[in-house]
Amino acid sequence: MSILAVSAIYEAPAASAYHPATEVWSATLTAQDIGGQIGCNAAFAGTGCNVTSILTDDDVTYAGVDYSVRDIIFASGTLVVSFDRVIPDSFKSALTLHVDNVQLALTDSTGNTQESLRWANSGLSWSVGDTVQLRLTTQTLQPCEMLPAGYQILLGGYLDAADGTICANSDQYQLGVTLRDSNGRLATHTSD
Repeated sequence: MSILAVSAIYEAPAASAYHPATEVWSATLTAQDIGGQIGCNAAFAGTGCNVTSILTDDDVTYAGVDYSVRDIIFASGTLVVSFDRVIPDSFKSALTLHVDNVQLALTDSTGNTQESLRWANSGLSWSVGDTVQLRLTTQTLQPCEMLPAGYQILLGGYLDAADGTICANSDQYQLGVTLRDSNGRLATHTSD
């Protein structure tokens, strides 16, 4: 039996090809004056995020857990979004907040409390009465690469997929693959 060793560099397609955004929540905010700041905040009469004429939807469900948007406060370039419960790391690491055309990764927020996310120098500019489109999205794994028929793939003991499917959850990854065709010939491929 002959052994064939192959070394190649694999360049992953653009993120959008593998990770289309899935919308978890969307709402429209009509920005209110909240004591010299802008947004929605139940501490100021008639400006609560639970008022649908101010924020069209304050209910976010992620990973089977329901959250209510408590505050959205914008002042001097800083945006703060608060929820009614503790925000787990899995929520922060998986989601991106879209504010009109600006994308803010939850992992990029700083100075957070357990229920709040804060972005200083957010790049936003709001005035009282502005209509602001808000969305939370998560990235999901989509297409996989298929190996030619007759090959098996073994990934470091983590996966033995006889159908030849290779999936990865990152645009930048290192993947060590051992390929064996139906005649038992080996090929090794490492990508990064």
